[in-house]
Amino acid sequence: MTKKKSKVSEPAVALYHKPKMNVEDILRLDLADLDEPLTRLDTFRNGLNKSSFESFKVLSGLDYETLADALGVSAKTLQRKEIFDTGQSEKLYQLADLYATGINYFGRDGFRRWMEQPLFTLNNRIPRDLIDVSEGIELLKTEIKRLQHGIAI
Repeated sequence: MTKKKSKVSEPAVALYHKPKMNVEDILRLDLADLDEPLTRLDTFRNGLNKSSFESFKVLSGLDYETLADALGVSAKTLQRKEIFDTGQSEKLYQLADLYATGINYFGRDGFRRWMEQPLFTLNNRIPRDLIDVSEGIELLKTEIKRLQHGIAI
């Protein structure tokens, strides 16, 4: 009986796939404004502008009331604001990061639906209702990452 030689073929190069959607695209910012933590800190202190907010609003499909609650201002103030303060800019970045993660996993429409349906893993809470607190945003990102790795519960 002769031994069969088996040939193992492995790729010579590992391919890196850039995420389809990233925070820079969502907020329409230059990568240089967000690429390092200290640069991000300066960007937040200088404040994100209205165009970044409007870009996120269009992508997310969230209304002024929901975004006003998430950013801790009234809807009227949100509509008048041209430059956001440090805390609001940081929160807008966190929301954009959540949406980039969600859209890359579910797709745009799929993520919008996911944000609107009660989740068993969140005690039947609606994900959209958790975005007013930074811990809620982190919790949602964790849920998405669990799904990405096949951990349902």
